[in-house]
Amino acid sequence: MRIEIRLLTQLKPYLPNPDIAGDTQIIDLKNDATVKDVMMELGIPLDMPKVILLNEKQGKLEDHLKDGDRIIVFPPVGGG
Repeated sequence: MRIEIRLLTQLKPYLPNPDIAGDTQIIDLKNDATVKDVMMELGIPLDMPKVILLNEKQGKLEDHLKDGDRIIVFPPVGGG
């Protein structure tokens, strides 16, 4: 199955092809993959994503994916 993944700010280097312009790419996954499987495949530490949107709704690492899903991952934000 194919999903769209968007990694923001400091997560962008984890994209499969970080040299491609933009922060969104399409990736191929095995059927019945979860959001956690995506994070592990991309090498993103599991404690790094602070907000995960799955098809514009709050997502969790345990959510199962289907073909055409869209994931947006937000890293921790600092500042004061």
